[in-house]
Amino acid sequence: MNADFRSLRLRFLFASLLWVSVATVMAGGFISSLYRWHTTEQYRADLTGHLKELAILTGVGANGRPVLLRPMSDPRFREPGSGFYWQIDKAGESPVTSPTLGSAVLQGKYSTRVEPQSGWNKGPVGEVLELGVTRAAQGPGQGIGAPLRYTIAIDRRLIEATIDHFNRDLALSLSVFALLMVIGATLQVVYGLRPVRRIGDDIDLLRRGKLARLPTDVPSEFAPLVVRLNALLDAQSAVVQRARVSAGNLAHGLRTPLALIGGEVDQLEGKDSSASADFILAQCDRMRRLIDYHMARASAAGTRVTGCVANVSALVTQIVDVMQRLHVDRDLIYRVDVAGDVEVNCDAGDLAEMLSNLIDNAGKWALRTVTISATIADGLVTICVVDDGPGIAPEKRAAVFDVGTRLDETKDGRGLGLAISRDLAALYGGIIDLSDAPGGGLSATLILESSEAA
Repeated sequence: MNADFRSLRLRFLFASLLWVSVATVMAGGFISSLYRWHTTEQYRADLTGHLKELAILTGVGANGRPVLLRPMSDPRFREPGSGFYWQIDKAGESPVTSPTLGSAVLQGKYSTRVEPQSGWNKGPVGEVLELGVTRAAQGPGQGIGAPLRYTIAIDRRLIEATIDHFNRDLALSLSVFALLMVIGATLQVVYGLRPVRRIGDDIDLLRRGKLARLPTDVPSEFAPLVVRLNALLDAQSAVVQRARVSAGNLAHGLRTPLALIGGEVDQLEGKDSSASADFILAQCDRMRRLIDYHMARASAAGTRVTGCVANVSALVTQIVDVMQRLHVDRDLIYRVDVAGDVEVNCDAGDLAEMLSNLIDNAGKWALRTVTISATIADGLVTICVVDDGPGIAPEKRAAVFDVGTRLDETKDGRGLGLAISRDLAALYGGIIDLSDAPGGGLSATLILESSEAA
């Protein structure tokens, strides 16, 4: 069965197990190597003491050969198979050896100098650790002309046996330690992920209506998540409230025209109906505008789409292409000054709705040129749509954002575009502002949060 590594618990446990395993192996290798060095040095120190003793106990026999005046203090030099050996060499004569060597001899590789030397060498059974020195006899019966070469050795198997015994104990100890570490890591992961489970439980309570917001008394690492979730809840709550208000406004806006229409229809009998018909048509047009406005808001800005990024340049290019076809008979010039990397935190559809309304409005009033530019400063993107038309008097600018308001009835439109765009901008924390263009005409400015904002 394949493990689901989307689980944080499994990821943390796997990482902990991997780390504990690697650390245990590395620690075991280091400790074992350190113990090997320490053990070898300890045996080398013991051999140094035995070498001094051997030199002191060496004398001259009746035949002039070196002899051991009395046995070595360590009985292992007398026990066959013990792995402890000594040997005394004199130039031109066969060596004098310990009983443990039997008929074998040591090579005496490290006994050629006056200062003690040690190292690994071939022995009677496998390798041995040799320690040797060349000196004149120091015991009773001096008179040996040539210096003597003293060699002390120990079978490597004895050293390895000591190290192997330690390594077995070390492996057992580290295994227990690693197991305790894994258990501790498991408990740590379970305890560390408790806040995540708690947040999940709080979300369930939120879904069941038992909480209005997520509690903020969480570990600091999870605080940004809770803050953002609460901000999302606030945004969704605002959308719901806005939908309720819109529905109420629509109902209230339609109630009066419908009542007037009903009353007017009652008076049509037996009367000249032309005036009443005009009145009814006007009220119907009013209802149509209200319905169009609220339906447009519902479709274009029903909810704010979080986590979306829209590229301004790409949308402006598409919209300008459409507007050039729409106003082909007027031969307008559209100038675009928008960098390709300018992006805003906004749904692409909502941004397209806002830009389309602003650019279309500029195209209707422009005499010759429409200029679209975008700049970034302080985490905000400022999009300016400038036309060279007659502009709008300052006292009339607020009115163009009212539903159904049209300053010039000869122009196409229903008086809804700017109102919808303003509501959309507000939904994303932005604004739309109208001002005089530097060279005459109107400048419509849309300000939204940049995608690069922290």
